Amino acid sequence: MLKRYFTSALALLASLTGSAQTIYFHQDFSQTTGLINPQPDTGQFSHVILTAPALSYHKFHKGNMELTRSRLDSATGGIIRAMRATPFNPNPETLLVRITFSAEGIQAPALNAMYFYVGEDFNPVNNSFPGNGLMFAKCSVNFLEDGFNIKDLETRQVSRTYAEKKLVTLTWVLNNSKESLAYRLNATSAEETTAPGTYDLWVDDEPVARAAKAYPGTSVYSKTKLSNFEMRYRNGVGKIRIDEISIDDGRRAPVADNAIVAPNPAKRDRISLSGKGVNASSVRLIDLNGRVLPSKTVPEAPGKLSLKPLSPLAPGIYILQFQNQDGQKQAVKIMIE
Repeated sequence: MLKRYFTSALALLASLTGSAQTIYFHQDFSQTTGLINPQPDTGQFSHVILTAPALSYHKFHKGNMELTRSRLDSATGGIIRAMRATPFNPNPETLLVRITFSAEGIQAPALNAMYFYVGEDFNPVNNSFPGNGLMFAKCSVNFLEDGFNIKDLETRQVSRTYAEKKLVTLTWVLNNSKESLAYRLNATSAEETTAPGTYDLWVDDEPVARAAKAYPGTSVYSKTKLSNFEMRYRNGVGKIRIDEISIDDGRRAPVADNAIVAPNPAKRDRISLSGKGVNASSVRLIDLNGRVLPSKTVPEAPGKLSLKPLSPLAPGIYILQFQNQDGQKQAVKIMIE
């Protein structure tokens, strides 16, 4: 029965748009509770781990996640780990990771203050560094006297220096497939390409590393090498504010700028859609029989909409269809539990 539902959903998606993007994780911290779950939906971390909570801690605020360390070394100052240790499903062959963040209150230079990892079999219990054999790629944030920068740990290339409180967007495009991956940094940028077994790392529109070799050291190919993600703040003193994280398969540039439904599975009485350029009047909720269900679209903030069904939805699979301002269509599969 479940297989039949998924087949119907895929067929309907194909008829509406030709293909659909897979969203593995998205969080803009518009909510401050329910963001951690060992069996996460697309809007939840599986774990947030604090090894010395009195000295290094996290807070969920409206609009950002704050990570704070108050003592320099990791042995006594503690480590903060925010991660998706539960494997992404379906297993990704490609990932496009975007993290919008800033750093402030930096008290001293610290190399590799915060790490970003993508790999497999990340262990939420063992706080040792994941070995190279588990990694597809890794990069870090360095604290400097006059701000911070981002470093690719394979090529050793670094970005320019950004002032404290400067909001930047890290874009990481990782390709574990057998074909080149075409992508765009945003809806208006030129098309870029990442070769198999490599990744590109950008900060805003500045390339930090292009065609960097994945699988650090002597690690070998694994088809699940993109199944886990972690942020590890382990060095330095200061605050890192994460405004938004999105992780998708990078396979299809949305017609609206980064339009995302999250959380997904969604609630029976409310579906949240974020993304610039969505035509609010075009949003439709469709069941697997192709019927448009009565609903009301409510603007919540610039670039954010809520769709409220007039009757609570039954558990199952639905399709959310919408258009950008030029009339191009996009459709997203939604689960209701």
